[in-house]
Amino acid sequence: MLKQLHARYDDPAAANDLLAQCRAQVVRWRWANESMGWETPFAREEQGGPASRWVADDKANPQRHVRHGLDAQDRVVLECWPNGCATAWLHAPGVHHSLSFFADGGINAAWEYREQDGRLLGLDLVDGKRGFNETYYWEGDRLQRKGIENWSQDGRTWWCQKVYHYNDAGQLDTIVLEYLDDEGCPGGPSRLQYQRPRPGETLATVTAEVERLLIEAIAAQLPRIPRGEPLYCLLLCFTDEDPASAWPPFLVWGRQPYRQEVLERGEDVRYYLWAPDEIRQGQGDAEEHWFDVPALTQACQRHSQYMEVRGSTASAQRVLKQVAAWLDAPQRRALLDTTDDFVVAVADNSGNIDPVPGLRRAIDPQHWALLKARGCV
Repeated sequence: MLKQLHARYDDPAAANDLLAQCRAQVVRWRWANESMGWETPFAREEQGGPASRWVADDKANPQRHVRHGLDAQDRVVLECWPNGCATAWLHAPGVHHSLSFFADGGINAAWEYREQDGRLLGLDLVDGKRGFNETYYWEGDRLQRKGIENWSQDGRTWWCQKVYHYNDAGQLDTIVLEYLDDEGCPGGPSRLQYQRPRPGETLATVTAEVERLLIEAIAAQLPRIPRGEPLYCLLLCFTDEDPASAWPPFLVWGRQPYRQEVLERGEDVRYYLWAPDEIRQGQGDAEEHWFDVPALTQACQRHSQYMEVRGSTASAQRVLKQVAAWLDAPQRRALLDTTDDFVVAVADNSGNIDPVPGLRRAIDPQHWALLKARGCV
């Protein structure tokens, strides 16, 4: 049924009619910081961010908050988002559908929530030619696991599950993601997605732990970087648009032959010399290193949770700056075969942030002048 709903309201005229019908059911309006139409179990633990809450009219900011239309039964039937998008909610016994539309009227996605006695049993999504189907397994009042079927009309279907563990007090302790084979059995590495903060743990303590463990991991990796062709840079890479996707940060190093090739080509030198993706594409994956030390990856997972709740990545930026300064010390350089103008820099792997301004601030004027004279910046 969900695919049929998506197809039906992909027609702009039908979409406009649906939104008009929902608007006609509204008997009062309320503001909220996020969608209040439905909240899945442990949504904040899995996705981070602030808790969903209603906002008083006199405190509402139309540029940030979501306007909700409620019907006579006090159910959300319409959401109006700051970017002009809208979400229509359709209610039936045990089933709720939401259809989200872009500002121009085109359909974005369709969702189906199935519940019994106030407990979510299934959640499906159709987003064009792809989507997922989630099944929730409960034991009493505790959610034990969530099975997920990920499908695409253009690719293969694959399965995974999230397993929920509780402490002795009955509180959620960890969420573990497990990849499943075609028969529904775990068949690959698992990944910790959430861990309850330990007593005495704060953003500051976790940040310090991430920095310490990252320095230890880098110190172990530096002597393993092959010598021979000298390095002109060592980049500590992160992803600005999605910090958790590359946290812990990873290393990419640029070698002199690659730099010489870029300089001789003479096209967008400033970009190709300092963009991690371009360096990796030009040199190959052997010139990078991702850290998989369990203690570090788990600390980074907890750190990501704190940053998402805080709504700020400032602590990650501080870690990057301090680790880069540690990495740039003479005793670390001595472990590498480098050019006379070798640079350590922090680089955004997504390309959203130009690393060169930060590079200029991080090195002394004489070093900058040398790179500029050689046409590297």
